[in-house]
Amino acid sequence: MKKLLFAIDDTEACERAAQYILDMFGKDADCTLTLIHVKPEFMLYGEAVLAAYDEIEMKEEEKAKLLTQKFSTFFTEKGINPFVVIKEGEPVEMVLEEAKDYNLLIIGSSENSFLNKIFASHQDDFIQKAPIPVLIVK
Repeated sequence: MKKLLFAIDDTEACERAAQYILDMFGKDADCTLTLIHVKPEFMLYGEAVLAAYDEIEMKEEEKAKLLTQKFSTFFTEKGINPFVVIKEGEPVEMVLEEAKDYNLLIIGSSENSFLNKIFASHQDDFIQKAPIPVLIVK
């Protein structure tokens, strides 16, 4: 069984990658798909900022749920029932940690993509450390 891990963010590049996944693997009954989204970790200091932490955390949690629901619905409507993983922390580290249990990691590539900005600065290191093949969809 092929296990695909799709790292999602809120960009057009990810939407194109979702369509690519559907085109390439949508009819393969021997595939499972997991969506992973990594919420940023916040470092807040001072009493005023700490008071706002819960509100910021709730907003990030809501954004993550809406994003994963959007992509999950896209695939479900096409007959693929993806699993969903939401993590918090440093995105590259969290995705690589999860990737060890999969056969292929798929990401969307775009200059405006949050993930691409992170991966671009660490791309060689990221690809070298990935325990599985990485597919970057433009």
